[in-house]
Amino acid sequence: MRKCLILLFALTTSWVHAAPAWRWVDANGQVHYSDTPVPGATQIELSGAQTFGSSARQPAAATKSASQPGAQRGTGGTERYRAFNIVSPKQQETLWNVGTAVNVQVELDPPLQPSHLIDLFVDGQRRNLNTPSTDLTLEDVYRGTHTIQAVVVDQGGAEVIRSLATTFMVQQSSIQNPNNPNSPNRPQPKRP
Repeated sequence: MRKCLILLFALTTSWVHAAPAWRWVDANGQVHYSDTPVPGATQIELSGAQTFGSSARQPAAATKSASQPGAQRGTGGTERYRAFNIVSPKQQETLWNVGTAVNVQVELDPPLQPSHLIDLFVDGQRRNLNTPSTDLTLEDVYRGTHTIQAVVVDQGGAEVIRSLATTFMVQQSSIQNPNNPNSPNRPQPKRP
């Protein structure tokens, strides 16, 4: 029974994929598509069904450019980026007692082109760092949960590629906590 169902499914899906499609325009100028012909319709050829690959094949933080993958030449003689990742902070990482400065590290494949710069979005706000460095320091990042995204921009400021968003948390030990070594209320050890 199982083999019959698999065979039936295989035959059905191949038949559906091979079915012709028809296109016509009605009296109101509206374009219609159908799998059955009507008077005045023209047969069209459909490309293969859209498929989506498994996300397990690529790292969670990797993103592809809008262009075709591979080392094809882009405009201006530069290579297109195949991947752009935020390496640090890691996804869902908790950073303890960093003050208000967070170190961010990104990686690109291929490396950053000479005419491109890197910028960051923190909690949706662009920081306008515009630096050629892949190691950046963010200032004024306070306690709480934050999202960060890196972008590569060209000389005109247009976005070339954007990384996936990374969420991280900043925690600071409270000065009021008696276990904090910097607390003024911490009991002093007794001397014999």
